[in-house]
Amino acid sequence: MRKLILLIPLSLIAFSCVQNQPNTNVSQLQSKVQELSVKVDSTDKKVSSLEERVAKLEDKTAANEEQIYQIKKDLEEIKKTLSQITVSSQPYPSGEKGKSKRQAVVQYGPKDLYREAFNAMEAGDFDRAKELFQQLVSQYPDSDLADNAFYWIGEIYYSHNDYETAADYFQRVIDKYPEGNKVPAAMLKLALCYKGMNEIDRAKELLKEVIEKYPGTPEAGIAKVKLMELER
Repeated sequence: MRKLILLIPLSLIAFSCVQNQPNTNVSQLQSKVQELSVKVDSTDKKVSSLEERVAKLEDKTAANEEQIYQIKKDLEEIKKTLSQITVSSQPYPSGEKGKSKRQAVVQYGPKDLYREAFNAMEAGDFDRAKELFQQLVSQYPDSDLADNAFYWIGEIYYSHNDYETAADYFQRVIDKYPEGNKVPAAMLKLALCYKGMNEIDRAKELLKEVIEKYPGTPEAGIAKVKLMELER
């Protein structure tokens, strides 16, 4: 149809030329018309090719939209599954012993426990923080975070003026993890616990030990100040 539409005006142009120029060679005009017809054929093929490419792109777009929709559905299913996961290592209650299925379990590593415990402590939930720190040292006593966990349990008790219990945890840091990074701080706080319990001589001894063993550290600087206060 496109070819026919294009050829009609071309034929009219050719006919007009014959009328206006009676001396024009008819064979030349016919040759030009044929040449134009070839160009029209070529153009028609290009248009058809473009239409096919557009159709293919439309098909791909539809396929992509279908894939996106399916991916969204899959994500919703995953979210539902995740929402049903319970952070627990316990099986179903005794009344459900006959069931073979167990609750989904998420295992917490030492870093997860430490992070959650520290966040609870900063939020003022000290009972929860102590529970999680204690869980960490019970399950992962060889973790490089275990000494930190003992230290922060001591800090929580110290902040509540329970110097005796706090001293016990600071001593554990020193005894169990002598190469740990919390030893200087634990030794300093242990000295302050003795001060709080009015055991001034023991407090002075520990403060001097911090200054001698860890010179140049922030703990040594604080120990010097505290020692001066006790010797006044």
